[in-house]
Amino acid sequence: MKLLPTLAAIYRYPIKSTAAEPLDRALVLEEGLQQDRRFMLARLDGSFVTARRYPGLQRITARFDGETLCLTHDDHVAVTESRHMFALERFATGVWADEFAAFTTTIRLDAWFSRIIGQPVQLLWLGNESPRYRSGIASRVSFADGYPLLLTSEASLADINARTDGTHLMTQFRPNIVVRDSAAFAEDRWRRIRIGEVIFRVDAPCARCVMITVDPTRGECRPDGEPMRTLLSYRKSDTNDVYFGQNLVVEAGGELTVGQGIEVLE
Repeated sequence: MKLLPTLAAIYRYPIKSTAAEPLDRALVLEEGLQQDRRFMLARLDGSFVTARRYPGLQRITARFDGETLCLTHDDHVAVTESRHMFALERFATGVWADEFAAFTTTIRLDAWFSRIIGQPVQLLWLGNESPRYRSGIASRVSFADGYPLLLTSEASLADINARTDGTHLMTQFRPNIVVRDSAAFAEDRWRRIRIGEVIFRVDAPCARCVMITVDPTRGECRPDGEPMRTLLSYRKSDTNDVYFGQNLVVEAGGELTVGQGIEVLE
């Protein structure tokens, strides 16, 4: 009997590069999951800060309900700040080639993150609607690298783990949507999928970087360079990109719930 793929897990990242927040259900909007990557750290010149250079960011847990931001870290005092305290001054920033403006938050939050990073940074907020529009995919996008959402599968991760000495966690790959009961890398062949009332266009494979070598439980890069080293042996493209997961664009939004079936439309 052929198994039908199902939605195994949903992850949100309220602040770009901080720890994953597992969810049982989530609302999908044009920009991705509601409250996903609505915040980002930036240097004083506006350049963005991520766990690629500061892997310890993944030890920070952030929760944001649209009104209150709560931050915790094992080695620092927790902090909570109301959105109504944000300064909301427009600040020029960007992600990769995209340049846009976001809003400043509070001196208190900036100082908290600056102590952890070890250099002056600011916590920026996108606001209720992202000003960042990516014409190549015809969609507004949050502070995510380039797409509203990322999909991975349990079978594909199991395939990687079977080829390496260590066990790698799904959260190393920073997905929003995780699929169960599919063949390994079946998602590479999908073009459009439906989960409940939500329809996604599977737009492009995700080219991976050093971020996948960060152990999210320790906030440190693995010294053995895995799983990148293994992926290079069998998931490298002609352009030397290493692929794992698929980038999604939202065609029809709505609510997702863990356990829902996934219909492959194309």
